[in-house]
Amino acid sequence: MFQFVVSDPKSTCGVITSPAIRGQNVQLSCSMTYRRLTENRTSIPGAFPSSSISWESAAGTFLSRSKTSVTNSVGYVIGETLQVDVTTLASEAVIPSYNCISSFTFTDSANPYYTFALNNVSWTCVSKPVITQCTYFSRYFKLFSN
Repeated sequence: MFQFVVSDPKSTCGVITSPAIRGQNVQLSCSMTYRRLTENRTSIPGAFPSSSISWESAAGTFLSRSKTSVTNSVGYVIGETLQVDVTTLASEAVIPSYNCISSFTFTDSANPYYTFALNNVSWTCVSKPVITQCTYFSRYFKLFSN
């Protein structure tokens, strides 16, 4: 029997717009890379995990989602990098924390020699709060302040 392991699935998330200016839109990004490994470093025929990544709906307006395959030296796909970006208005003094959820749903194969335990797995990444800056204009300079 083969063991199927999803490794290194920790997601990273947070505000990527710098500086975060109060009254303007900022971008939040969440990404996760994972690898599919078995004891002999090959895929289990006909059985694959389905992966997804998303921000909670309160995080903002959807911008983009991408999946990029991770391959080994022979060219076999052994994992993916997933990324999702949203935009939100920095309307207060602090952009609050938001949750980004990465999850895996496992599908069993039709081959009786290869099987999965069909427990689904998910991780939550919590973005750090970000203090926004105000923009002040003087006659000669554009100034930023907390």
